[in-house]
Amino acid sequence: MGLRRSGKSSIQKVVFHKMSPNETLFLESTNKICKDDISGSSFVNFHIWDFPGQVDFFDPTFDYEMIFRGTGALIFVIDAQDDYVEALGRLHLTVSRAFRVNPEINFEVFIHKVDGLSDDHKIETQRDIHQRANDDLADASLEKLHLSFYLTSIYDHSIFEAFSKVVQKLIPQLPTLENLLNIFIS
Repeated sequence: MGLRRSGKSSIQKVVFHKMSPNETLFLESTNKICKDDISGSSFVNFHIWDFPGQVDFFDPTFDYEMIFRGTGALIFVIDAQDDYVEALGRLHLTVSRAFRVNPEINFEVFIHKVDGLSDDHKIETQRDIHQRANDDLADASLEKLHLSFYLTSIYDHSIFEAFSKVVQKLIPQLPTLENLLNIFIS
């Protein structure tokens, strides 16, 4: 989820459909909700819902409870090169409603398009977004809601690392698998 032009569809195409990052420049804006089944391994099978940035999924005719009830992770994409005040407002609205429906959701924030920022600006942007988002949650008495933040770009490995960490959180057998691998290597 995220605002229009934040990079949601580009991320999905690069990570799961092996599209070249340069080809994503020609993607049309998403204008309807798209559901993508990802069945890459026996450990995890999941669905990715790509929501258009302009869709108000809290409209009374939209059954957001049905979507959030079965959600393991909610990824919110913020364009680091844009003014992110509106995105932070939408993030707060989205995660607070989703948390009330399903407090077990992992909330992940991709601070995206950081390839165009200097290292100092990346760190400052991440710190600012992290601080503002958590202040908004504290003001709403939602301290139990935890957000994880990742600096991402489709032009390097960072988007793959971020998705890997999100997927690892969704694998219930991960601790057992890690123990077996540790036994195997020792």
